[in-house]
Amino acid sequence: MNINILKLKAMKEIKCFLIAIALFLTSASALGQGNSFFNEFGEIATNLPTSGPKEGLRPIQFLNPRADDVVWQKVVYRMIDLRERINAPLFFPEESVDGRQNLFTLIFRLKQEGKIVGFEYQASREVFTDEFRVDFGQMLERLEIFYQSEIDPLTNERIFMIDESDIPNREVLVYFLKEVWFFDKHTSTFNVKTLAIYPVLFREDFETGILQRIPLFWIPFDMLRPHLSQTEVMLSDRNNGMRISFDDLFIKRRYGSYIYKVSNIQNRMFLEFRSTAQDVRREQNAVRTALINFENDLWEY
Repeated sequence: MNINILKLKAMKEIKCFLIAIALFLTSASALGQGNSFFNEFGEIATNLPTSGPKEGLRPIQFLNPRADDVVWQKVVYRMIDLRERINAPLFFPEESVDGRQNLFTLIFRLKQEGKIVGFEYQASREVFTDEFRVDFGQMLERLEIFYQSEIDPLTNERIFMIDESDIPNREVLVYFLKEVWFFDKHTSTFNVKTLAIYPVLFREDFETGILQRIPLFWIPFDMLRPHLSQTEVMLSDRNNGMRISFDDLFIKRRYGSYIYKVSNIQNRMFLEFRSTAQDVRREQNAVRTALINFENDLWEY
């Protein structure tokens, strides 16, 4: 009797063991198929962890401190020159490929679809109100961009159709950034937050042959972040598998920039009170040093 019971128990254990192995092999096979490097046509698959669809991904949420807890803050304005090699991931690819597009193409398409709002450039201030909203159709006319349009019969809204080759992404060579550095006494942390971004287009004047700077529009960065987090950017020519999102790029500050203004009583840029390039560079270094020293001086070792 005892022998039969032991045999039954042994058979049950063997059966459970075989079922577990079968389930493991099935799941491993399915996982391997889902993450295969090559697809059935021998091409590189598009569902890799580094190049998979990112729809639905959300940007990292940052704490919004109470105004009373911010005991120190400084607004800093930066210029990102896309002609510098470190900023190439923002400028390329010039044409969308492999699920990637450059930053201005992304911004342009979002503006075309009405998913973001742009605000007019003001020389000495940034005003994000309906009065200063940039109309997309008027912008196309001003920049002489070829387009076709029709009226949506359901929403009665104007729909623009623009070929990618007509997007002037090659002419956008500079971005301006507005950011704020602040100290939160509640969490005892020194933080930086990008507030807005502003693309600048350069176009050659037909008569003089001189590049003319054409301001486009300010975009509140928080409005842009959900879309940046869903768009890949390739950082390295050495390792094409190392891809992050545009949002990650800005959070990690993986770009080169120059400070051209900080918040001040007279609301002036460096060029307005520094006459030479050396003086401007000295002022930029002074701001960088002041930010670093402020954080270092918060602590004692």
